[in-house]
Amino acid sequence: MSESVRPGPDGLLINDDQGCARVKRFDYRVVPPPSTTLPFRLVALLAAVSAWALVVVGGVVRITESGLGCPDWPLCDGRVVPAGSTAAAFEFSHRATAAAVIIVTIVVAAWAWMRYRPRRDLVVPATAAVAFIPGQALLGAVVVWLELPGWMVGVHFVIGLLFLAATTLTAVAAWPRPAAAATRGFVRLARVTLAAGLALVSLGAAVVAMDADHACGAQWPACNGSFAAGGPEAAVQVAHRTVAYATTALIVVLAVLAWRDRGPRLLAALPLAAAVAQFGFGVALVVTETKTVHEVLAGLHVAGSGAVWAFLVLLAVRVDPPRWVRARAARMGAPVTAR
Repeated sequence: MSESVRPGPDGLLINDDQGCARVKRFDYRVVPPPSTTLPFRLVALLAAVSAWALVVVGGVVRITESGLGCPDWPLCDGRVVPAGSTAAAFEFSHRATAAAVIIVTIVVAAWAWMRYRPRRDLVVPATAAVAFIPGQALLGAVVVWLELPGWMVGVHFVIGLLFLAATTLTAVAAWPRPAAAATRGFVRLARVTLAAGLALVSLGAAVVAMDADHACGAQWPACNGSFAAGGPEAAVQVAHRTVAYATTALIVVLAVLAWRDRGPRLLAALPLAAAVAQFGFGVALVVTETKTVHEVLAGLHVAGSGAVWAFLVLLAVRVDPPRWVRARAARMGAPVTAR
């Protein structure tokens, strides 16, 4: 007797040569995704913190006007390790930090692929982080070769924050915790706030690109004696301020809702603390005219922007894991018996 076998929705559909058909059904057992080890979690966390540190060091290089401290690339004034100027030391520190971050990021991605391949919540963001590296490195080299065009510096900064988001997502997935309880309204507001945060850092990059740091003089909340007087640079500066007000307000609302048990209190408190500090740095940065203090505040402002962005990513992904993460968990399984 010959039989034809083909897969069906409930098992294997078997037809014999006499026209009889039967279904060979399978029972499935849910196979939990492989849990991460403590060493992997620590390395993933190190990658995220290092990515934030890279954003900060890059900001310091711009603030101190050290971007051309190393006039060539990949060497620094023809040397592997520069000697001489402070500007060269600042620029070299940025390159050295970037090299360390690249190594750690590649290690995390390779580890995820080798040990945790079924975990798309780990593999996808870890791979995305690695994918950012070649373009970001090339863009950094072009910035040096073309002697710091403003718009490229701004794009370089935004891509750096997207890279930070990818490493943050990987670190969040590496530490096994269930999704934080939150209402639908809280989840929607977390998404809106994350989008507002991206708009805010993009406008901050535009301020950098147009060299509009001092476009409003030393005035706040006014700008050159008016709401937005002083030309296109002042308009960009005011737009950055306005989005900062809106984003801070959204973060405050999230914290209030979390306090009323609509969302996770601790996770909502993190962006609130960072946003309050960032707001203070921003105002002080505008009204301070002493150069040394201004540079310190500018460095803190860059660090704060990275912290606010990373905490918003953390909050959004904890209260609402991406669909591709949930879909993978639903499909996992393996046949164990047949009847």
